[in-house]
Amino acid sequence: MNNPQPDIRIHPAQLLSHAKTLEPLVERFAKALDAAGQVVDPMAFGLIGQACGLGAICGVAQTLGSDSLGHAKTVAQDQIDRVRTWSQHVDWREQDVKSYLDGIQID
Repeated sequence: MNNPQPDIRIHPAQLLSHAKTLEPLVERFAKALDAAGQVVDPMAFGLIGQACGLGAICGVAQTLGSDSLGHAKTVAQDQIDRVRTWSQHVDWREQDVKSYLDGIQID
């Protein structure tokens, strides 16, 4: 079985680029969440729709959709924060290793 070895060399700039790629998603989720937060007018369904409870059904669906969008926005923002933090730690580790290796004296 062919098991390629993963390349774990990641440069901080690559991580920051990934974070910037995710930023528009957070903005889109925020806009969608704002739009989903607008209340559906029960009269929009007319008397038959109101009698069948379509307003209530749409209200439940709207609440569930808003919850999902809010969760997606939170997850995306958390990912951006984690990636940015990771980029700082990757850079620090490389500098730390370089300093350590530079300090080794071979006689």
